[in-house]
Amino acid sequence: MTNKMTENLLKSLSSPESFTRGHDLYQSDAVFDTFRQGDLLTGKCKGSSAPFYQIRVQLDEGGIQEASCTCPYDRNTPGGGWGGYCKHIIALMLTYVHSPDAFIEQKNIKELLGQLDKDGLVYLITKMVDKNPDLYSWLQTAIPAVSAKSQPAQQRDKRKTEVSKTVYKRQIQSILHSLQGYRMSEAYWMMGGMVDQLNHVRDTAYDFLEADDAHGALIILTTLLTEVSGSFEQFDDSDGELGVFFSELVLPLVEAILSADLSKTERHNLFIELEPVVEELSAYGIDDLDVILAALNLGWSEEVLDEQEDYDYDESILTEAKLNILERHNCVEEFLQLCFEAGEYRRYILKQIEVGNFEKAKEVAWKTITQASDALMVAKALRDAGYLLDALRLAEKGLDLDGNKHELGAWLGPIEETQGQIDKAIKAYQAAFTSLPSLELYSILKKLSGANWGDLRPVLMQILQASPHMDVLVDVYLSEEDWDKAISIAKKAGEWNYSLIEKVADAVFPLRPDWVIQASRKQAEGLIAKTQSKYYAAAARWLAKMKQAYLASGRKEEWLSYLEGLKSTYSRRPALQAELRKL
Repeated sequence: MTNKMTENLLKSLSSPESFTRGHDLYQSDAVFDTFRQGDLLTGKCKGSSAPFYQIRVQLDEGGIQEASCTCPYDRNTPGGGWGGYCKHIIALMLTYVHSPDAFIEQKNIKELLGQLDKDGLVYLITKMVDKNPDLYSWLQTAIPAVSAKSQPAQQRDKRKTEVSKTVYKRQIQSILHSLQGYRMSEAYWMMGGMVDQLNHVRDTAYDFLEADDAHGALIILTTLLTEVSGSFEQFDDSDGELGVFFSELVLPLVEAILSADLSKTERHNLFIELEPVVEELSAYGIDDLDVILAALNLGWSEEVLDEQEDYDYDESILTEAKLNILERHNCVEEFLQLCFEAGEYRRYILKQIEVGNFEKAKEVAWKTITQASDALMVAKALRDAGYLLDALRLAEKGLDLDGNKHELGAWLGPIEETQGQIDKAIKAYQAAFTSLPSLELYSILKKLSGANWGDLRPVLMQILQASPHMDVLVDVYLSEEDWDKAISIAKKAGEWNYSLIEKVADAVFPLRPDWVIQASRKQAEGLIAKTQSKYYAAAARWLAKMKQAYLASGRKEEWLSYLEGLKSTYSRRPALQAELRKL
C-alpha cells in the first residue's frame, strides 16, 4: 500500500498518553531492527520491563489492519474501552511515517522457504532445533495437526482414545469436595474457583470433539452433568455461577450426542439416564436443558424414540450444534444450506467469504444483515480477504442498523480517515461516541470537525449529559478547563462517588482550593467517623489533598491548626495518629 499514515491519524488510533510516549520513543531512536515484507512491518522497541519489545503491524489500503506488541499493554487493538495502540506500536509507525526507507525489504516466509527442497528444509529445521531445543516439543504437537489438516476429511483416522468414566468421575468429585470443611460464607467466595475447575474439565471434552472423538466427549460431559447436578443442593449458588456452568454445558453436550452416531437403543438408554437429571435441574430454574433430551429424542436424522414426549426446547441451540458439527467436519454445502434454512445469515456469509465465494457473500450480506455487530464482523472478514471498499460500504450501512455501534464506529473511523473521507470518519466516530462516550473520541471529533466544531460540540454535550457516564463529562469539562462545571458534576454525584470527587479535586486544587478543602474534609471525617483502622489510610489520603489546597492558597497556618485539632480530638486512636504524623 502507499504510505497514507500521518501523525494525526496515529493520534486517532491511540490515547493521548500513548501517542505522547510513543513520540518520545521515536525521537529517542528507541525503535530498531525494522523490516518490511510487503504490507507487513516488523521491528523492535526498547522497553522498560524487558530489553526490547517485538512489534508487528499489518497494513492495507485502510491503514493498520492489525497490530501486536509483546509489551504488557492489553489494548493494542482500538475498540473496547478505546485505549488504542500502545506507545511501542506508535513509535514504530512514526518511524514508518517519517523514515519509510529505514524498513529493510525482506522476502516473506513462503518465498524464503520456497527456495529449499525437502532435504534443505529438513536440514534447516534440524539446525533450528539444535539451536533452540524447545522447538522440538512444539514440532511434536504441530506436525500431527498439520498432517491431519493436509488430508481430506474422509481419510483422517478417528481418534481412538479410551476414556474412563471412573477416572473423570473421581476428578469431578474431587473438585466438588474441594469446598468441604469451609464455612458456608467462606465457600461462597470460593465458588468461582471451583466452577473454573469444572469448566476446565468441560474444555477437555471440547478437545475430544475437535479430534473427532465424540464418544470420549460424551462420556466426559454426561459425567459432568450427572455428578455436578447430584451435588447442586450442597452449594450456595446465589450468584448463579453453577447455573451458568450448566447452561454452558448444554451446547457441547448436544454436539457430542449428535456427533456420536448413537444407535436408537443407545439414545434410549442415555435418555433414561439423563431425563431425571434434566427435570431436577429445570425445577431449580436452570434453562435450556430440555434441548439435551430433544437431541436424544431426535438424533441427527430425527428418527424419534417411540415412547418419548415432545419437549419445549430452544431449536436455535440444536441448529447451532449441527452447524458446529458440519463446520468441524468441513461439510461446506450442508453447512451453507442449513445456515440459509435457519436464517443464520452471518455464519452463511462468513463461510462464503472463507471459501472464496465473495460475490455471493456480498449479495447476501447486503440483503440480510440487520445488526451493527454483524455488519462489523462481516466487514472485518471482507477487509481481511482484500475487499476493502466492500467492507467500507457494509460498515457504513451498519451505522444505520440496530444495536450498539461503539466497536463498529471505532473500527470504521480510522479507515475512513485514512481514505480521506473526513465526513464519513466523523459519522463513524460519532456513532461510537453515542454508544460509549470517552474523552479520546471527543478529542478526535474535535480535531476532525475543524471549523464545524461549534455545531458538533452541542450535539456531543447533549449525548454526554443524557448518558450515565458522568466521569466522561467531567473529563471533558476538565480538558476544556471549565472547572466550575466539573465541580458541579462532582457535587451532584454525591459523596458516595469518591473517585469522581477525587479526580476533580486533583485537577482543581490550585484554582478552586476552598471547594477542594471542603470536599476532602467531608470525605476524611466521614472515614474517621467509622472508627475502624482499615479506613484511616484512605482518610489520610483525603487529608493530604486538603493540605495541598491549603498550601496552594497560602494558608499553611490554617492547615496546621486543623491538623493539630485532629490529633488532639483523636489522641486515643494510635492507628489514626500514625497516619496523621505522616502529613
